Parts: sequence; structure tokens; C-alpha cells
Amino acid sequence: MPVLFELEQLASYMQSDLDSASAALARDLATALIRAEVGATRYDGLADLSPFLPVALEVARRALLNPGGVRSEQVDDYSVTYASEFVGGAALTEAERELVLAAAGVAPEGAFTIRPTYTAPCVRSRSWPAW
Repeated sequence: MPVLFELEQLASYMQSDLDSASAALARDLATALIRAEVGATRYDGLADLSPFLPVALEVARRALLNPGGVRSEQVDDYSVTYASEFVGGAALTEAERELVLAAAGVAPEGAFTIRPTYTAPCVRSRSWPAW
């Protein structure tokens, strides 16, 4: 399976030093999530994976910064509250799903589709007889 980004790119994106095992795991998680969303056959057939880079880096960053997906933590006098974008952990947000599917050329799914292609039938004028 082709890689979406190099480990150095993730470290640069996060502006921090990362251990290679954790970074590789985060990359594999992001790749697996994107591949599952797109579909393995379609994903493996894509020649250019660069449109997935922003989403993959963001998913990997979330997985590394908040692996448990917690909202807040407190230990004695110290507490931290994570922003809502860090609560998801290793998962695609709805917006990321839309970006990934659009990058893969997959049409959005819905209950129905409205397409303004209806053409009215030709109606001839008819004169009615007067009774």
C-alpha cells in the first residue's frame, strides 16, 4: 500500500520531534481510514494520492495528540481541555469524509438526487368545439 506522507512531513506539520514508531502508526491509521472510506479497489487504482495529504496529516496529528479522544483531563491541580477537533481521535470527521470522497471522485450519497433535466412534453393547442 503506498504511503500518503513521509514521517518527516508529519513531524514538520506538527512542529515537533516524533518517535518513528508512533509516527508510523499514526500514518498507517490515517491511510487505513482514508482507504476504507474511498474503497480499497478505487484507492489502490489511484495514481495520485496527493489530494489526500491534508486530511491524512490532520488525522495523524489528532491520533498523536489525543489518542484516547478525551475532552478533558484533570490530575490534582492540573487540568487540560482539548478543542473539539481533537476529541475524535483516529477517525475522519464528516468534513474530512467529504474531502476524501471528492478527491477520489466519488459522488456524494444521499436519499435522493434532484437533477433539473426534465423537459416538458410538447402540448399542442387544440380548439374545442362549441356546443
